[in-house]
Amino acid sequence: MPVRRRLLEVVAQRYGFADPRAWQLFARYFGPYRGALLGYAVGATVVSLLLVPVILLIRYAFETALPNGDVKQLAIIGAVIVAVRLLGTAASLALRMQVVRVIKGAVMGMRSDLLEQIYASSRENLTRADLDRLQTRIVQDTERVDGLGNALLSGVLPAALSSVALAAALTWFSWSLVLACLLLVPLVWIASAITGRYVTRDVRVFQGAFEGFSKGVAFVLRQMDLTRVQGCEAEEIERQRRMLGELRSSGEQMSWSFALHGQVQATITGLLGIALLILGGIQVAQGTLSLGAFIAFYFGAGLLNGYVSTVFAGTAAAAAGTVSLGTLVELIEQHTPAAYRGSAELDFRGRFALRDVSFDYGREPVLRRVNLEIRSGQRVALIGPNGAGKTTLLNLLLGLVAPAAGEVLADGQPYRTLDMPRFRRQIGVVMQRSTVFQGSIRRNITYGFESASDEQVMIAARLAGVHDFVAALPAGLDSEIGDAGVTLSGGEAQRIAIARALLRQPRALILDEPTNHLDVRAVRELLESLSASPQRPTVIVVSHDVRLVEFADVVYRVQHGTVTADPRAGKLDGAPLAAAAS
Repeated sequence: MPVRRRLLEVVAQRYGFADPRAWQLFARYFGPYRGALLGYAVGATVVSLLLVPVILLIRYAFETALPNGDVKQLAIIGAVIVAVRLLGTAASLALRMQVVRVIKGAVMGMRSDLLEQIYASSRENLTRADLDRLQTRIVQDTERVDGLGNALLSGVLPAALSSVALAAALTWFSWSLVLACLLLVPLVWIASAITGRYVTRDVRVFQGAFEGFSKGVAFVLRQMDLTRVQGCEAEEIERQRRMLGELRSSGEQMSWSFALHGQVQATITGLLGIALLILGGIQVAQGTLSLGAFIAFYFGAGLLNGYVSTVFAGTAAAAAGTVSLGTLVELIEQHTPAAYRGSAELDFRGRFALRDVSFDYGREPVLRRVNLEIRSGQRVALIGPNGAGKTTLLNLLLGLVAPAAGEVLADGQPYRTLDMPRFRRQIGVVMQRSTVFQGSIRRNITYGFESASDEQVMIAARLAGVHDFVAALPAGLDSEIGDAGVTLSGGEAQRIAIARALLRQPRALILDEPTNHLDVRAVRELLESLSASPQRPTVIVVSHDVRLVEFADVVYRVQHGTVTADPRAGKLDGAPLAAAAS
């Protein structure tokens, strides 16, 4: 087994992970900074060596300057010690800034990759995910990895290097006292291992409670109206109080574990200091060690005690980060690639085709051997009852899912070859649930096309009918709409979504259930305006409302897993559908 892998396994087991992949993840993001980390280690070593002359000066002061009553020498020694300490402090601060840049860069790379992975994940993977928990993991766990990097690189590493330098100097003074200290090291290690397991366990419990608390707050904020209309404010408050109680209890337990870990280490190192005082005093009394050497040794041992305590305190603080590393490994391993990962660029003309496409969600097939042809510039209606498969068909056309069998094509080119983000930028989509977000109306319209001019925004707003209700607002397009557009009606939110879809002058426009928030007249006016535009995009209307058929050149009926062309576009039993519906 390679030495590096074995080392990772030892470290992983030390922190409660049988699988070293958590530490491999850490190494993946900090590895690119190995040059900077090497420079930091060399610098920290040099700084730690500055402690050696300080100890030697202290010995000289007690063995020579004090016995001779040389006040001038004592002043010079004091000044040199102060200068060395100030130099060490300045160098430590510079090194600290260097390692902080490394840590922040590594964590930024991790966060960036996680966000990219989310966008590259399959739609099914995100649909099944607990999004509140996912958000907590990405935000909180990466922050704990940041803390892990600080604990190890800013705390443990320089303290360990300083401990080695001090131990070497102290060995030169009295190897027998150092040997006595070494005999107690296993006790310190065993105690740290035992209390460290409690820390790791309690950190995991606390993180679970924190995830529950975060999800609870998100539910309260997002579902306030549901809670009120159901009249269950008291029940919801009690539920959140229970979560808060669990968070408090687990937080107290975690804090107790950290305190226990710290106190055990402090007690053992304190006992070690007393043992050194007794053993060193005996050697001074026996004449085998000078008083100056003993005082210098005891001073250095005090510094060493501080550094050793920093090492063990850092390992305890790193427990939260190691738990988070394990969580992030699980998150990465659950990643399912997106439906398509092609790279071909297509200047889309608005033509779609499905060839023998079948699709299922792991149960009964939703679509069976579907063949569909949509030509450029056509107005197409996909009509069918709820649950017939219309939304699945829409997701297939958008490339959000891939068929279990068959192929989807754009302008004759298979989706599997396409750069899907670039392809989708040429399609305007208005989903059944109009997506608007906190911010101004203008920001919602220009999302994804922030470089649009005021004239382009106004054209899209007028075409979508946004201008009709915006004109009455004091701030116009710059009016704020609140979280998820709470200040808007359903129809107003729908019109903003339509304006956003039209802003880029798409080659195809997809409207999913437009009559949920707009009347048929509004849809007719929109389609007539698009038909009169020079670009004349392909328009696909997905709906269970048969009244929309009269605006279509081609009608496809979706039912029982099949898609069939209906030659009676615009009519029903020989009469216009609008008349039949009325």
